[in-house]
Amino acid sequence: MAADSAPVIAMRDITKVYTVGGEEVRALDGANLFIHEGEFVSVIGPSGSGKSTLMNIIGCLDVADSGEYVLDGQNILQYSGRQLARIRNRKIGFVFQSFNLLSKMTAEENVELPLIYQGLHLGKRKERTRLALERVGLSDRGRHKPTELSGGQQQRVAIARALATDPAILLADEPTGNLDSKTGADILRLFHELHEAGNTIVLITHDERIAKQTQRCVRIMDGRV
Repeated sequence: MAADSAPVIAMRDITKVYTVGGEEVRALDGANLFIHEGEFVSVIGPSGSGKSTLMNIIGCLDVADSGEYVLDGQNILQYSGRQLARIRNRKIGFVFQSFNLLSKMTAEENVELPLIYQGLHLGKRKERTRLALERVGLSDRGRHKPTELSGGQQQRVAIARALATDPAILLADEPTGNLDSKTGADILRLFHELHEAGNTIVLITHDERIAKQTQRCVRIMDGRV
């Protein structure tokens, strides 16, 4: 971990307010978060704590009302929707609880999809896809569709898709939430392997046992970190 370098995620005084039924709800209330390259950090909090809002802002799916967010050296809060989409595709590898794989595509095609959006030529795409599936132990499952894979294998494909773009961070939202305990433990082991290989990982969870397995645990409550 390069703790003496600039953090890959630097959030200062992040505030996000929603209006629900005429009432103002401060989903984030001056939140601060700093994550350095190579860290494996969990963000834990109960339902309604603000962790989903924090995740959406980290992942450039939403923008804060005020504060500063610098991701891998780029100040995000000034960006347009189109610029945010480009940042998402190049800087962030998403891993979701529900896998979010396209059912009509093979594992290889799912992994390759973000690389098509990046505009990489065919040879480079195929090589990146092959390496990503190799890293998650699914070299022999590339031609299978999601319905032909177990839940754990589907999540591995989702992780391969996230890795293929060589992102600045892997952002995992309850990645074991739809898996049985043994399969969930296998997926967590994979995250540890990726962390040991140098990947920066932010894992959003409500599960204390999972949070304790990460290198550092960040707690959020009532919109404050």
